[in-house]
Amino acid sequence: MKELIFITSSSQKLAHAKHLSKDFAIRISKQKNYGIGYKEPRIEDREELIRESVEDAIQRFKKNTPNSDNKFFFIEDTSVIITALSKEKEYPGVDIKYWMKENDFSTIDKMLKENGNNRQAIVRSDVVLVFPKTMQGKLEGKYKRFTSLVIGKISEQDLLVKTQPLYPWLSQKTFNKWFIPEGCNKPLTLLDINEADKHDFRAYAFKQMFEYLHSNKIIETNFEANFKKSEQSKLFAPFLFIICGPTCAGKTTIATHLVDKYRYYHLEASDFMHLSFHESHGLKPDISIADFAADALKKNPAVVTDRIISNIEKIKSVPIVITGFRDPKEIYTFQKLYTGDFFIQKIYVDADIKLRFERNIIRNRSDGQKTYDDFLQKDLQQFGMGLDLIRDQSERSIIENNQSKEDFYSNFETLFHEQLEATKNNLNLLVPKEILSKKLQNAIISTLAKQSDQTVYYTTTEIAHLINADSKYLSAQKSKNNVSRYFNQNFHPYFDIDINEAGRAIYKLSQTGLAYSKFIAERG
Repeated sequence: MKELIFITSSSQKLAHAKHLSKDFAIRISKQKNYGIGYKEPRIEDREELIRESVEDAIQRFKKNTPNSDNKFFFIEDTSVIITALSKEKEYPGVDIKYWMKENDFSTIDKMLKENGNNRQAIVRSDVVLVFPKTMQGKLEGKYKRFTSLVIGKISEQDLLVKTQPLYPWLSQKTFNKWFIPEGCNKPLTLLDINEADKHDFRAYAFKQMFEYLHSNKIIETNFEANFKKSEQSKLFAPFLFIICGPTCAGKTTIATHLVDKYRYYHLEASDFMHLSFHESHGLKPDISIADFAADALKKNPAVVTDRIISNIEKIKSVPIVITGFRDPKEIYTFQKLYTGDFFIQKIYVDADIKLRFERNIIRNRSDGQKTYDDFLQKDLQQFGMGLDLIRDQSERSIIENNQSKEDFYSNFETLFHEQLEATKNNLNLLVPKEILSKKLQNAIISTLAKQSDQTVYYTTTEIAHLINADSKYLSAQKSKNNVSRYFNQNFHPYFDIDINEAGRAIYKLSQTGLAYSKFIAERG
């Protein structure tokens, strides 16, 4: 899968770019260099601003990015032209980011009314794709620019607008909250995503860029990539288990057993929901993860499955167990998109609700329910999300877990004895080079996995100290800055994140992170 690196400091823009790339087999990544990706001058001349921004980005990218001569990156500049106020020059033009911070609706409304109340506005996007040095001869130049724009008007009312959880570029903080595209009767931020896509001012510029890369055989469409995979001969196909069920029924328990005894790789769906949430809204979001998840699953059942499949592709032919799906549409989407080597076996684990509540009390997690009524309410909430439908569709693959762990394991192994034994004898014992090369990530995860209390969160400084105190890393000490850089550059499904009293991010391993630690420990 081809990587395109987006040089931007905006998580909202990054999420937007990933959304616009959904028809192509590409990975949109954030720049890896620490600090700003390029210096954007505050000047009025669009051509000069773009030229200076691109040249500065090229220099920084070359300096801070390994193997930069073989990588594509792009930048994007948004500008706004308010017709009534653009008498001598575009207003606010390319200064829109700063202008939004310096003006409110009443100020703009007053200026428009003083100038005849022509409320027309044009929103423009300029995307500049910078070619790798090794491709500049073939593609004839250093970079190529793509432009799109949408005409509309500024709302006559300052409407109550909230950022859309799953689509954070449709925001209460950008010009989108006031901009009504032609043919619409409300601002872009308030439009349903299908309607918003039709009037997306960035969409055509991005489409031009992707089609340009496709026409030059640099990227593939998803259809082309999936067809190619489906034509490949499949190896022996062990089971890929999708294990669903209510809280404390035993999903993680059996997944951990599969990891420890049969060397499965465990992926917890909620870890990938948190990943999407943080990528879209950062560490200090305006909305809750619950609201984001509910909206995400309703509008895009692939919000988690896309990430899980991408993660599976990185670990190659290793048996997989997935837990945490709550909506049957997630499972359907996964089955539709998955083109790997494994046969998918869906399992529903259940147990008496009173027994599950007792396990919940014993487990004593910070997010656990303290009373039976609260626990029952969580059950009802999960069933309302679609868990009851999953159970109804799993009539022939329901496993009751009302006895001891040993009995639970024995019942499971009896049902899938042949497949598990065959799986155990046909494991890929090698860790892919892509994973072995992530030495800092592996050091962080391995060190956190060794801590006796897996409920404790650590700052990046504390994580660096833990690594450096480990005899394994005495010859390769890790600085606090390197650890901070790792966490600041990207979000990962391997960690649960919280904010401490000092307002600093703190981390511990997620279920997916624990499985990753065992994967690299046993196969490294």
